[in-house]
Amino acid sequence: MQRTLVFITLFALAVVLATAVSTWVTWQGVAGALESEFEQRLGRIAATAAREIGPADLAEARLREEGGGYLSLQVQLVTLRASTGVAGASLLDSAGVTVVDARESEFTEGLPSVLATLAGPALRRALRGETVVSAPYRHQGVLLRAGFAPVRDEQGRVLGAVAVELAPAYLPVVSRLGRTLLLIAVATMLAVLLLAAIVVRGAWSAARLERRLSRAQNLAAMGRLTATLAHEIKNPLAIIRGSAQRLGRLEPEARRMADFVVEETDRLSRTVARYLEFARGSEVDGAAETGDAALALGATLDLLEGELRAREVTLERAGRFEAAPVALDNESLKQLYLNLILNALEAMPRGGHLAVSLTERAGRIEIGITDDGVGIAPGILKRLGSPFFTTRATGSGLGIFLARRLAESAGGELRIQSEVGRGTTCTVRFPMKRSQGGT
Repeated sequence: MQRTLVFITLFALAVVLATAVSTWVTWQGVAGALESEFEQRLGRIAATAAREIGPADLAEARLREEGGGYLSLQVQLVTLRASTGVAGASLLDSAGVTVVDARESEFTEGLPSVLATLAGPALRRALRGETVVSAPYRHQGVLLRAGFAPVRDEQGRVLGAVAVELAPAYLPVVSRLGRTLLLIAVATMLAVLLLAAIVVRGAWSAARLERRLSRAQNLAAMGRLTATLAHEIKNPLAIIRGSAQRLGRLEPEARRMADFVVEETDRLSRTVARYLEFARGSEVDGAAETGDAALALGATLDLLEGELRAREVTLERAGRFEAAPVALDNESLKQLYLNLILNALEAMPRGGHLAVSLTERAGRIEIGITDDGVGIAPGILKRLGSPFFTTRATGSGLGIFLARRLAESAGGELRIQSEVGRGTTCTVRFPMKRSQGGT
């Protein structure tokens, strides 16, 4: 599942990145093509006008006399502006002074051209002999670009330059195209991310379904295994029970130990039967009878007395172990306590301290089992109690699960708190069962 999520995430990021890059490349390509076409057109207009101006025309125009070369150039530039749609056309000498100006709004003849400031680099290149188009600039609130072409004499020397100005109409087109491509890119990215989220959700659902299927298969396998074990265990248990009954006729101490064997053999038989019912899909039924939570807890601790000594675990009992009737039979209570206490002992392999308490609070019986063992990591604690989940190589993963189901079958609950390195506390709460004649 984790590898699938990583793959989907990387794929989505790759698609988003590819979309962004392709959008940028497309926009840059279109903008570059439109700009190149504009510059070529403006340069051709300036170059065509410059070729039609001769040295004599420029010399006469410098005299600024009405008629002759000046009038001819003025008519030529006005005609150029009218026929090509340029915003302005002018003739500059080699010093950047305006010789002829065909603008409508202003006339700067005899004065240094404003283009020397607005498009100075391009003008200087034109006076060195290049046909060039300037970068965009603003003049009187209008965005313009100027095209310059040199005017030469017969020897090829630069005498001046023709300047034509034109608004870069392609810029609004490029801007609109950029906004459109951006919207398309954003929509595509959102669609990809939505699709990725749907795929991730589908993969997550598939993983959950697979876990449920695995659990169902495990339960089915457990049913078959439990049925076989129940059949195989019944006969040996009967022999053990019969042998223990015969041993009970001997000396008192042997009789006492034999009674333990008979009692635990019977409990084991009933436990096997309960596992078999669980494996067949039946609900845990421990609430058919009334049990004594205190009595069952005391009996369980007495039974584990030798185990506690062997493991070098000190036992602390707290609270009053008096009658505590709950809606769960004593056998099921013992099974619940044994699962929790044995888990606590497994958490203290080098010995430790086990505190067991029983209290009554607001009509509820509360049993606490606390160890100072290794504790449980938060990630494992969340999964604790799931069928077949265990951290022990020899565990079945059913102890906590069955303990919780037994508690819930009597209207109670099981809560587990733990901290790594500090120990674990299991708290079982039962509603106290009142007698039918009580109030």
